[in-house]
Amino acid sequence: MPPHTISLDLKARIPVLHRRGHSVTSICHLLGIKKTLVYKTIRLRTANSSQHANNGPLGRRRNLSIDDIAFLTTTLRRNPTIYLDELQHELRARRSVFVSIHTLFRTLRRLHYSHKTISARALERDEERRAIFMNHIAEIAPDPEMLMFGDEAAKDERTLIRRFGRSKIGTRFASFTYQYQS
Repeated sequence: MPPHTISLDLKARIPVLHRRGHSVTSICHLLGIKKTLVYKTIRLRTANSSQHANNGPLGRRRNLSIDDIAFLTTTLRRNPTIYLDELQHELRARRSVFVSIHTLFRTLRRLHYSHKTISARALERDEERRAIFMNHIAEIAPDPEMLMFGDEAAKDERTLIRRFGRSKIGTRFASFTYQYQS
């Protein structure tokens, strides 16, 4: 017969009940487990917690505070196509925080922001105006072979529009730049 496994959430309740003053036998009775499991769990929890308490916080201290990170996310929501050096300059000018570009990059990765290509979409898409335009063209040129089209709506890499932006991982970044002019 395979050994009986205890769920992690049940094991997590043992130190909580012990800290609340329950005895080992009452913990066994409440959770329906054996005394050896309770003793092992309490021993492991106290050994691990005392080890971390003596060493202080784990890992390196963060360079950016919570307010700085809130400023970063607000700036990215306002201007998602901002470059990292511009973001670094904004932090220096408005928050008096001096961090490297690599720190900004790591912070954005930790906040689940990624670097994405911008997909441009029309700012206004009016189906009624589109139908009116199609009817007008049909009156001018009844045969579609009479029409010739040139696509000049999109911009290429030689223009001033930015081609990359940042958004949360799992979301698409779309820039609504082109406006219909009647």
